[in-house]
Amino acid sequence: MTPHAPDARHHRLKVLAEAGAVARAGRAPSDDVDRLLELVFEWFRSCFRPERAHGRSGIFRYAVNTPLGVRHRFIAVDAGVCTAAASSDRPADATIGVDLDDLIALAVGELKGTDAFVNGRLKISGDVFFAMNWIEWFGSRSTARD
Repeated sequence: MTPHAPDARHHRLKVLAEAGAVARAGRAPSDDVDRLLELVFEWFRSCFRPERAHGRSGIFRYAVNTPLGVRHRFIAVDAGVCTAAASSDRPADATIGVDLDDLIALAVGELKGTDAFVNGRLKISGDVFFAMNWIEWFGSRSTARD
């Protein structure tokens, strides 16, 4: 399996999205919200295509609005390697603010990032031009085979 091909994590995210996982997360322990975020960000990490980054690097910070408050996650790209973490010792180049349900919709392909941004469902602060790398490095263009 190639890292950008749909896998069990993607399938699980689709099931959770269809079952209304976010609504249930509001009544669940914080561990459930954090596990859901781990699943989403591991999926994002697996979608990274280093050849599309062309050696560029940077840090995306996500500020995710959950029923239990804002949770932060970081995707760092450095020298062709992508990592996902709950914290970072370096400042982010761009911060992406999004609600948990929209984050899941983005992850499963039910919502496009550009549409979410235009409609105010996704907010970007910091280096907006850096944030646009997400589409190239992780997005639908990244999943296409050359």
